[in-house]
Amino acid sequence: MNQSSKRNALIENILIMMLMSFSIIVFCSTFFPVTRISLFFAQELEMKRITERITSLVFIVMSYNLMQRRRAAWYITTFLLLASLIQHIIPPTIWVSWLFAAIDLLVLLALFLFRGDFCCPSAHESIRKSLLYLIAAAAAILLNSGVSYHLLKMAMAGSKPGYVFLHSLSDSLGILFGALDIDTQGLPGAKFENYMFWFTWACMLAALFYALRPFIARHLWTKRNMQRAKTLVLKYGQNPASYLTLEDDKYLYFSRCAEGVIAYGVVGSTVLVNGDPICAPEDFQAVLGEFKDFCVRSSHKLIFLSITDTYLDIYQELGFGTAKCGEEARFDLSDYNIAGKKGAKMRMNVNHATKCGLTVFEYRPLEKREPAIEAAFQNITDDWLSGKKSSELTFTLGTVGLDDPMDKRYFYAADSNGEIKGFHVFCPFACGQGYMADITRRTRDAPSGITEKINYEAFHIFKEEGYRCASLGLAPLANLCQATDANSVEKVLNFVYEHLNSCYGFKNLYHTKASYSPTEWIPGYYAFLPKFPSPSMMYAIVRIQNKGGIRDFARAFLTGGDKPSI
Repeated sequence: MNQSSKRNALIENILIMMLMSFSIIVFCSTFFPVTRISLFFAQELEMKRITERITSLVFIVMSYNLMQRRRAAWYITTFLLLASLIQHIIPPTIWVSWLFAAIDLLVLLALFLFRGDFCCPSAHESIRKSLLYLIAAAAAILLNSGVSYHLLKMAMAGSKPGYVFLHSLSDSLGILFGALDIDTQGLPGAKFENYMFWFTWACMLAALFYALRPFIARHLWTKRNMQRAKTLVLKYGQNPASYLTLEDDKYLYFSRCAEGVIAYGVVGSTVLVNGDPICAPEDFQAVLGEFKDFCVRSSHKLIFLSITDTYLDIYQELGFGTAKCGEEARFDLSDYNIAGKKGAKMRMNVNHATKCGLTVFEYRPLEKREPAIEAAFQNITDDWLSGKKSSELTFTLGTVGLDDPMDKRYFYAADSNGEIKGFHVFCPFACGQGYMADITRRTRDAPSGITEKINYEAFHIFKEEGYRCASLGLAPLANLCQATDANSVEKVLNFVYEHLNSCYGFKNLYHTKASYSPTEWIPGYYAFLPKFPSPSMMYAIVRIQNKGGIRDFARAFLTGGDKPSI
């Protein structure tokens, strides 16, 4: 950014902050009684004062979005300032009106002069929703005007000649936008008018909310792009989550400065990435910096989920805040075994499953399709889903993917009667040198130990084939505050781990993974921009993984039911 651009940005920000400050002053002033204290609560209910509060809050929100250089905020603020300017000077009242008119005019001139800087567009689908809410608001205004006109004509019975529908429409708009201070108490249809007032404003605020959602390019998902991404994943995908780049619930961003790909999703104005950017180690900083600029230019916040510590210093160097988010159970297959005291629990579970008659097989759909096996997998999935009281995990977990298995490996356990009781799906990671257990499903009547037996048998097959490592994935929020230098985000996440197990079984999941006696625990991290994540960013982490969002966690917390996945 050159000196001229920096100077323009500084001027813009000063005027935007001035607009925000005066909006806050106006909002606070509407709570001051204009008469005696005894009339305070009556004043609280006046529509004009409520309108002033709503419009001042709108200006505060617009000021924040102007700071983000959003184009929709420029249009909306310009319109509102013009309306405010006209209201303050026609007719002029006291000196305060002239003061506010001067501020309106000053900010209007600045917005006009620097209009080219407000270039962040709105999301196309959000604009459509915004228009629908505006149509609903317009319909409510017309309905309210028509009903008021009809009731007033009946009540006045001709005592107000020349009163037409346009007068009623003008009054409705005046009350709605605070231009008129009419006491509707006692008038015909007063309750209906109050309902319409609130409904109209609710629709208009919803329209504003959707209009301000920023646009970000969603790159086309094509077979060619998928093949290009797959090549990069197998060549450079060191993170256990790298292979999930190929799931079609994500958008693909291919770097222009180097050979690299990033798979992302969008929740509101937050972009989320599962795992690290996938590229050569020497290109990592350039690819990450390019994607950061891609998000900043479109006024989006940015979160990387489940990154490893391999490039943690580069994230921090580029201005990201980081926080530990759990630990991954990693296995060195060259010496993996369950002998001795350390593997006693795992050995007991595997032996129990074997005594129950379970045998593990690998299904290779690319060599030969078996409709009966695939039907059994689907039945197990249906049974598993029917037993859950929450939505299915997405984004950070893959799909079974039998329609296009690619490099996934499938292992299942069948009982002595040949009935399949559970199956696991493994995805390659560590640049093709290992496999991660991505999906683990079983029937509700499956013998205990089935999950351990499938993993144990699969690990041995991987070992015999020469693979170096295996992973059970991340145990969310595990061991966050072992060090004394835990940051504030880690302390909050640790509180969730310690006290909200009724919402999600964090501790149970960690202890289950620990029972496999992993060779090492690899720390996983979040990286976020800005450095201190907002509540909307934390919500986005939950929402992108669980379609039920906060509702599932609230239901689990209140009912003690099945824990939702995250």
